Amino acid sequence: MIGNPRYIRLEDIPPETANLYRDAYPTMRGRADLYVAFFEAGLRQLKKGGACAYICADRWMLNQYGADLRRMVTENFSVETVVEMHNANAFEDDVSAYPAITVIRRGPQARAVVASAGPAVESANVGSLATSLRSAASARPSPLPEGLTAAVVDRWFTGSDPWPCSSPARLALIRRLEDRFGPLESDATGTKVGIGVATGLDKVFITQDANLAEESRLLPLALAQDTSTGRFQWSGHYLVNPWEAEGLVNLNDFPRLRGYLEKHRDPISKRNTAQRNPHGWYRTIDRVNVALTAKPKLYIHDIKDCFNPVLDKGETYPHHNLYFILSDCWNLEVLGGLLLSSIGQLFIEAYGVRMRGGYLRFQAQYLRRIRIPNPEDLSTTQVDQLIGAFRSRDRQLATAVALEVYQVSESEMQSAHRH
Repeated sequence: MIGNPRYIRLEDIPPETANLYRDAYPTMRGRADLYVAFFEAGLRQLKKGGACAYICADRWMLNQYGADLRRMVTENFSVETVVEMHNANAFEDDVSAYPAITVIRRGPQARAVVASAGPAVESANVGSLATSLRSAASARPSPLPEGLTAAVVDRWFTGSDPWPCSSPARLALIRRLEDRFGPLESDATGTKVGIGVATGLDKVFITQDANLAEESRLLPLALAQDTSTGRFQWSGHYLVNPWEAEGLVNLNDFPRLRGYLEKHRDPISKRNTAQRNPHGWYRTIDRVNVALTAKPKLYIHDIKDCFNPVLDKGETYPHHNLYFILSDCWNLEVLGGLLLSSIGQLFIEAYGVRMRGGYLRFQAQYLRRIRIPNPEDLSTTQVDQLIGAFRSRDRQLATAVALEVYQVSESEMQSAHRH
C-alpha cells in the first residue's frame, strides 16, 4: 500500500465529522491531524508480510497526539524504513509540513533504516535511492547518493515512546546510549522527576507579602525567573498554602489565611477544581507536598533554548513551570554537570519538539528518558570536574567530561548534531 494521506488540522474538521473519525479510529486522539486516521486505516488492512508506505508529515512520531498510533505500530507491526525529508522538496507544490517517508510492515520487528534527505537528493536517480535504502540494512550496503545520509538501528522503540528520527547519526547514538545506560528516573537510584504546583489562580495564591497569612501558610516559592542566570536567586515570592500533610487545612485554625481567602472567594470558587470540590473550594489544583521544600533539588525551566539545570539547596517549593529532579544517591551538582553538557542537550533535542523561535520543551516525559551512568562509575577527577563545570556554567568542560563518561567521540557528537 502506497499513499500520501491528507493533512487536515483538527480545528478545520467539523466537530461532528471529527467525532466520527475518532469513533472509527481510536488512535486519532487529542489534537491529532486527520492523517493519523489514514495511518490506522492503512495499517489495519495489511495482511501478513504486507507493507504500508506513506509520505506524510512526521509530527506524529514525536508529538503527544501520536502516542496511540506509535503504540499500535510497535505492538503489531515493524518499522522498516523512515526517510526524513525536511530539507528536500518532497512535493511539486510548496507544502507547509515536515514530511517523511515511512515503510511499516505487518511482521516482527527487525533492523530498521533511518535516513535523511537533503536538497541534493532531488537530482538523484530514483532507482539508486531505492537501491541504497534497500541495501542499507544488509551486511554490504551500497554507497549512498549525494544528499542522503542513513543509519541502521538494530532495535526499534517500544510502547508509545517518541521516535527521534530527524537525524540518522543522532538516532544511532541515542539508541546506543539507551542500551548502555539506565534512565534518569530510577527506583534503584532514588532519582525522581516532578513538576511544581499549579494553583489555578496565581494572582491570589502567589504573593510577596510575608505577613499576608500565618507563617506556616506561606511557602517560599521558586519561579522560572529565579533560575535564569544559572544560579538560583529567589525573587521573594510565596505560595499561599492551604495544605498540610493530612489534606486541606481547617480555615478556622488560621484566621488570617481564612480572611484572605474569603476576600477572594468569588474568583477562587469559579475555578473548575473548586466547582468539582465545593467543600474544598480553597484548594490549589495540585496538592502541596511541604516536605519537598527542604529537599535539595535541581530545577529545570520548562521552556528554554538549552539545558539550564539550577540547584536549590532545599529552600523553596517549585512553581508549575519548573520541573525538579531529586536523587538519593547523586551529588546533584555532578548530575547537573552531566545535564549541562552537550549530551544532556542531545537527549532533549532528540526526544522533544522545538517550538517556534527555536525553544525546547524540557518536560518530565523527556527528562525521564535521559540516560545517565551509575554515579559509582565516575572517577574522583570526573566528579570534581563536573562540579566545577556546573558551578561555573562551563558547558565546554561539562561536555568534555561527559564524552569521557559516556565513551562518545567528538566526531560522533558533531555528526549527531548535524542535520
